[in-house]
Amino acid sequence: MQADELSRVLAAGPGWPEAPPGAGPLRGTRVLDLSRVLAGPYCCMVLADLGADVLKVERPVVGDDTRHWGPPFHGDDAAYFFAVNRDRRSVTLDLGTPGGRAVVGRLVEAADVVVENFLPRHLTALGLDGLRESASAVWVSVRGAGGDGPDGSLPGYDVMAQARSGLMSVTGTTGPTKVGVAVADVVSGLYAAVGALAGLVAQGRGPGAGPALRVEVGLLEAAVTMLVNQAANALVGGQVPVHTGNDHPNIAPYGPVPCADRPLVVGAGNDAQFAALCEATGLAPAPGWATNAGRVADRLALAEALAAVLMTRRAGEWVEVLAAVGVPCAVVQTLGDLPGDPQIAASGLIQTVDHPAGAVRVVGSPMRLDGVRPRVRRAPPLLGQHTDEVLRALGLSDAQVGQVTGADGR
Repeated sequence: MQADELSRVLAAGPGWPEAPPGAGPLRGTRVLDLSRVLAGPYCCMVLADLGADVLKVERPVVGDDTRHWGPPFHGDDAAYFFAVNRDRRSVTLDLGTPGGRAVVGRLVEAADVVVENFLPRHLTALGLDGLRESASAVWVSVRGAGGDGPDGSLPGYDVMAQARSGLMSVTGTTGPTKVGVAVADVVSGLYAAVGALAGLVAQGRGPGAGPALRVEVGLLEAAVTMLVNQAANALVGGQVPVHTGNDHPNIAPYGPVPCADRPLVVGAGNDAQFAALCEATGLAPAPGWATNAGRVADRLALAEALAAVLMTRRAGEWVEVLAAVGVPCAVVQTLGDLPGDPQIAASGLIQTVDHPAGAVRVVGSPMRLDGVRPRVRRAPPLLGQHTDEVLRALGLSDAQVGQVTGADGR
């Protein structure tokens, strides 16, 4: 089939394959997910939680990289993919062909938000940079670093962002330690979702609101923003932080304390809470511990004294004692403990959804909208699960579907 014939069919079609609308403030909002791995898909997941209709475009055969980042697997896909790809339809398109690019172009025309994390040179090579400039949709780009710096065109990964931002220099106890999850990706995804929402709000202002917003989020810059008080300590106070392990640089006590069975995190954020902690546990405070500044200066002796007291009872017992007097605390749990946690169970955060490989549990949205937590509507899709459904809804014939997905062997 000729590309011009395909373009004619697409132009005459609906532009976006309809789906049952989700509930939420973004009901009816169309999001085209051209991203992969974590930050971009995370952004789209947040928008889907708010009710958006998300279409994910993936490479034929291979799909999103995270489908292969296992074990463990559920069916053919790694558990990693299930983390951030719920509530969307998957379409496989060969963007190396004019037909594949024509379909993406039509979807961009009909979308309200486009999310991508291509390297700039790849965006140009695929002919998508022109779409970015002309699209009426809010266009969100996730990069390794911001395009206004010398590294804006380079690839970037979470661990590199954690290293370069300084995050690894304050994590752990003796040497560079990354956070146990890809926090730079996650925060970048959240910033990207905020940017997308800002663009939608701007468009909702009506005539004169200006062109569609172009949002860019760099993993490096997002990682730096996570340093909050540590960055302020360095920038304002001239104190370059070092590895402090579980200690807080500005508060004591504030971290895990060993008990008879497992650690308990105790946080006395002010002097009144520390006084309540001492009274409830029988801890005899040293003279300088009456103020937070004194406790921070003598944190090692304070930690030893508090551990000696808390080691006499189990962590769960101390939770009851400290909660009764208003001292914040939490037992250090494993991920295996979460389904049985009373708060997690009651909140409905962990939800079970149907999947072709069998029912699967996923972590839902932490938000509640008017008192209701968004329900997961769709399990993370199989690769290309909705390709035929979507492309035929756009008016493509069997031959044209094969042309744009690479299924015809071209």
